[in-house]
Amino acid sequence: MSETKKILLISHEASLSGAPILVLSLLKKLKQQRKDFTIDVLLLRPGQLYEDFAKLSDNKILVANHFNQSLSFVNRNFKKLQNAFFPKQESKEQQIEKVTGKLLQNNYDLVYANTAETLEWTIPFYKKNIPTIVAIHELTFGMESSYPKDFILKNISNVSMIIAGSNAVADNLINRYNADPKKVTAIHSFVDEKLEIQKDKQQIKKELNITGSDIILGIASSQELRKGTDLVPLLVKKISDKADINFKFINLGGSSKSGPVKCSKIDAEKLGVEDKIIYVDHNKTPNDYINIFDIFLLLSREDPFPLVMLTAAKLHKPIVAFEKSGGAVEFLENGHGILAPYLDLDTMANEVIKLMKDSGLRETYGESINKRLENEYSDKELTNKIFTLIDSFL
Repeated sequence: MSETKKILLISHEASLSGAPILVLSLLKKLKQQRKDFTIDVLLLRPGQLYEDFAKLSDNKILVANHFNQSLSFVNRNFKKLQNAFFPKQESKEQQIEKVTGKLLQNNYDLVYANTAETLEWTIPFYKKNIPTIVAIHELTFGMESSYPKDFILKNISNVSMIIAGSNAVADNLINRYNADPKKVTAIHSFVDEKLEIQKDKQQIKKELNITGSDIILGIASSQELRKGTDLVPLLVKKISDKADINFKFINLGGSSKSGPVKCSKIDAEKLGVEDKIIYVDHNKTPNDYINIFDIFLLLSREDPFPLVMLTAAKLHKPIVAFEKSGGAVEFLENGHGILAPYLDLDTMANEVIKLMKDSGLRETYGESINKRLENEYSDKELTNKIFTLIDSFL
């Protein structure tokens, strides 16, 4: 296409978490490969990746932060912007109407929004016959944390197309929320072809005081009920009781100041396994820590298609997760990983112990899931699917 097309990209936030990292990667690829696009960025909330988004936005980035938090903007006078768009007495609905009203004057050719939370922000564009694509990564808990079920039922088809982050997400949107199947296509999440590792394994182990004989288990996630991080001390206790093996469990994510982490530490102390668990705060180099895992665990009760799972596969790690937990099932099924019955910590502990005792078995699972990632979930193939979808609306 020779004619320049104007695209608005909306992200729910700029945090160091899966969905913003994924859409930032997509934005980088669009900027590199599609010189006929000009792309503006609207963030609903800021975060550590704000500067990265700002560098890629053709015009100055706008943060539609309806909580009126104090922000630092690149080349932007925050007070003027806040006063212009977000008077404190305005409701969220009024703020959406005002911000989108201003943006509609830019005559975008397409709106690409990321996560279910952005759905409400795309509807004004859809009603003006501007093509809207919403990438939804959430399952039931995530969807209904953003909106009441009635709102989703009423509005889920007020889009041109939904990209579902996994088959589990697509099925849930259609079966639970009556999304129009013709408007839902599953395109899985992906990780970049090359992962950045800042520190080698020995350096990280030294920093964490991990000895060479320890088997390293771990999770990497936000610390919340949905992610199952409350299950860590219980699982560690079961493994300790069932097997006499030296191991450490790395709980990567959250903050030592957060309630879930504090509660987990108290549980670990009461269960007598505090010496087995290493808590590492959320940081900008999670790959460094996942790289030293011998076994990667997903304790999520519900997870659409987590990026950290793909990172673990990229790093040849055997992966253990629960059945009925979302996208992990379709990624690990047919022998590519290990699936324990839903919330069955006894069975999961037994499966983990088998892996701990057999380095060859760990290597087999690690190679199997890595091959599946490279063959079926390559970033080039999946981004091309998204590019093709975008082109179809332009």
